[in-house]
Amino acid sequence: MNELKHLKRLSAIKSNAGIKFLTPAAFPGNHCPMHTALALSSNIKGMSTLLIGTAECGNYSRSIIEKNKPEDHTFHWMYVLDSNEVVFGCRKGVMQAVKEMDEAGARAIMLISTCVPEVIGADMEGIIRELQPQTKARLNYVQMPHFKCNSYPSGFYKTLESFGEMMKPIKKRPDVVNILGRSKEEDHISMPELLQALEARDMTLRYLAPKSDITDFVSAPDGALNLVLSPYMNPLAKRMENRFGVPFVSVHEVYDVDGIDYLYHDIASKLGIQWGDGFLKSRKAAAHLEAEAKEMVKGLRFVSTHRNTLMTLPLAHYLLRLGMEPLLLHMEEYYPDDKKWSNLLLEQGQNPYLCHMVNEPSDARILEVISPDVSFGEIPGGNGMIPCVPHLDELYGQAGYERTELLLKRLINAFK
Repeated sequence: MNELKHLKRLSAIKSNAGIKFLTPAAFPGNHCPMHTALALSSNIKGMSTLLIGTAECGNYSRSIIEKNKPEDHTFHWMYVLDSNEVVFGCRKGVMQAVKEMDEAGARAIMLISTCVPEVIGADMEGIIRELQPQTKARLNYVQMPHFKCNSYPSGFYKTLESFGEMMKPIKKRPDVVNILGRSKEEDHISMPELLQALEARDMTLRYLAPKSDITDFVSAPDGALNLVLSPYMNPLAKRMENRFGVPFVSVHEVYDVDGIDYLYHDIASKLGIQWGDGFLKSRKAAAHLEAEAKEMVKGLRFVSTHRNTLMTLPLAHYLLRLGMEPLLLHMEEYYPDDKKWSNLLLEQGQNPYLCHMVNEPSDARILEVISPDVSFGEIPGGNGMIPCVPHLDELYGQAGYERTELLLKRLINAFK
């Protein structure tokens, strides 16, 4: 198709940099990953931040902090490099700033280095190694140069992964499960059935996400298991498994009923508990809808749009199991774990186009030309002729049988 000839197929994509716009657009670009690193860090209770960069970075960061409005006793400072430091380095000044933040009472400090410190080779790891024995505050750093990270989600998962360096070995507690990727304060998102079942078996759930306390992160290695509900959290879960031996199960990537069966069995085995028939009703409903969907959608071609907030490749793999064929997939980010899902799709002979959608009217016209049988995510500006599976953002933070049930209901209703 001429409309898609500028795009790369899945087999040619190795990172987010290879994913092209579906249509030309005047696009200002993604947020600098420094934005998301700072927004995330300042949303952790007890976490102070020291942003290191140019005056432009400092001015930009003020609006982020102002929007977040941290209410706890934290400090959010900007270290603006002068012309001499741009040439000869900023080690001495940064170390002095960290000491002053420590003396002011900071509990934990995240150093965020931006483009210029990375270009001149500022050694943040060396600074922390030298200062940590002298400070009460827990120190950490993350490198967020925009020229190395061309999308904002990397600011989230790289910052979260770095939290593993602030953790310390601690005696395991068999009744504690860390929930990675969900805040305790997210009352507007219904509690997944899996988490309710864990609480019913007297398991203590520790939520690790924005608005959690830094103490929760530091003490997380005492958990018996990490349950991952967000792609942003997988790198941290892997680091915790390697450093502290905390096993993890990613429940946000699996949709098929058989796969969920395996996950739940694995979780119960790792925790030494029994589920009984607690999930029987939701499993039966999901299995029934799965069988109905297979009969209805076999052989149909689908696209996913920017209104689909789910992880694109795991969802495409599940839809392939239902008998559908991926044609064109919008991807907000090529996550570290997407390589696994990419290989699974390619092994089964699927090599769809990948793209980034930012220009709604033009994108809608292209989607209408290629004429898929169904779209996962709405098509703003479209003519309404392509059936859409809508409101997929409502599946955010969900997992397990009930999420699959909701997804399949939306899919079946799109054709009815």
